[in-house]
This record gives sequence, C-alpha cells and structure tokens, in this order.
Amino acid sequence: MVSVHKTEPPPTVLVVDDNGELLAVLREAIEEEGYRVMTAKNGEDALDLLRAGETPCLILLDLQMPGMGGEEFRRRQLAEPRFAGIAVVGFTGLSDADARRLALSSYLRKPVKLHHLLETIAHYCSDPDHLEGSSEAKSATG
Repeated sequence: MVSVHKTEPPPTVLVVDDNGELLAVLREAIEEEGYRVMTAKNGEDALDLLRAGETPCLILLDLQMPGMGGEEFRRRQLAEPRFAGIAVVGFTGLSDADARRLALSSYLRKPVKLHHLLETIAHYCSDPDHLEGSSEAKSATG
C-alpha cells in the first residue's frame, strides 16, 4: 500500500497594526521565513478574521491603534474561548506591568528589530510546546 505524503500548510501569523507600510514590510519578511501572513489594520478586523475561522499560531499586536486598539482586542480575545489561547506578542512602548496586565505571551519594543521579531515568531510557531493551547497556561499567569 502506498502512503500519500500530505504537506502541512505553513503556520499562520496574524499581524495587527494600523501602519500600512509596516504591515507590508512585515508581511514580506515573515513570508520569506516560510509563514503564511494575515494582516489587520485594527482590533475589530483581527477579531473578524478569528471569528471567520482563522487560527494563527501567533498574533503580533500593536497596542496603540485608532478604533479598536490592542487592549480592547486582547480583552475580547480572552473572552472568546475558541481563540483565547492563541499566543499574542505585543509591540509598542510597554512596561512589564502592562504586559502582565494584558496577559501577553511576550512583547517587543518599537522600533522592532527584525531578527528579534523573526526569532519570536519561530519560538511560538515552531516550538511544539507553544502550539495548540500551550499558551493558555502561560497567558493565564499574567
């Protein structure tokens, strides 16, 4: 019997930021690393993607955006069990206390160094300890 090798789709990263130029640069850099990238210009668009069934391994979230910002997005994300466990890395000028209060998996300070960003993505999207709900326990400690 011949077994058919099924290729897994690449892990998906959701980038949420209101800066269109930054979204384009991040999309290109992250896709070059082999990931599928979705983008949203605010928290509401990001929630719409999640509610439509998208399941990213990681959400990169700007915390200061017009409309629904990162804090409100995070509050709503945590309130919906289907995607409360998705790891979220915030990026902005944030304190450790803010990161804990928002139950972020991690955060990067802007301006984000590309190699730090790519290492962070690899950590959350390639490490089996951080996939499929493992971030729930980490998020709950924040």
